[in-house]
Amino acid sequence: MTEKKDPFSRRLDSGADLDRTMFFSDAVFAIAMTLLAVDIKVPEVPAGQLGHAILEQRPEFFAYALSFAVAGAYWLSHHRLFRLLKGYTGGLQRLNLLLLFFVALLAYATDMLALHDDTSLGVVIYAAALGLIGSVNTWMWSYCRRRGLFRDDVNPGLLRYARVRAPVTPAVFLLSIPIALVSPSAAELSWLSILVINLGLRLAGRRRMGAAAGS
Repeated sequence: MTEKKDPFSRRLDSGADLDRTMFFSDAVFAIAMTLLAVDIKVPEVPAGQLGHAILEQRPEFFAYALSFAVAGAYWLSHHRLFRLLKGYTGGLQRLNLLLLFFVALLAYATDMLALHDDTSLGVVIYAAALGLIGSVNTWMWSYCRRRGLFRDDVNPGLLRYARVRAPVTPAVFLLSIPIALVSPSAAELSWLSILVINLGLRLAGRRRMGAAAGS
C-alpha cells in the first residue's frame, strides 16, 4: 500500500508550475507591507501644533521605513529564489507557508518597535520577528539546493553567493536580542551592520567575478 501511495502523493505535492505559489506569496508580502503604514495616523491637533505632533511620530516612521526596507529585501530574495527554480515539492510549499506566517506578523512587530522601542521586550519581539522571517528564507534556499530544485543553467557561483548572503540579515537581528536585554538602543544600532556586511559581500563578489573573468 505504501509503495503505491508514495508516487501518487509526490504527483500531488510537487510539480513544475510555480505561478500560484509566487502569486499567493506576492499577495501576502504586498498586504503585509501595506499594513505597515495603516497604523500611522494623521495627528488630530490644532494647526499650530501639527509640526510638533509629526516630530513626535518619528519612532513610527522609523519603524515603518526599517520594516519596509527589510521586508522588501526579503521579498526580492524570495522572488529571485523562485525565478531560479525548475519546480517545487511539498516540503518547499510548507516552508513557504511558514515564511508567510511570520511575514503576516510584520505589522504587529513594527507597531511594537514604534511604540516600545525604549524597552527591551519591544525590541526583542521586533528582532525575533525579522530574524525568523530571514531564517526561514535562508532555510528555503538551503532546502532547494539540497533537493536539486534549481534549474540546470543556474550559475553555481550565484548559489554560493546567496548561501553566504542570505543568513546575514537574520543573524544580525537574532544576535541583537541579547544586546537588547542590556540596551535597546544599542541593539537598534547593531542593525546597521547589515548594510556594512552586505556591502562588503557585494564588493568581494564583484572582485571575485572580475578576477575570474581576467583569468
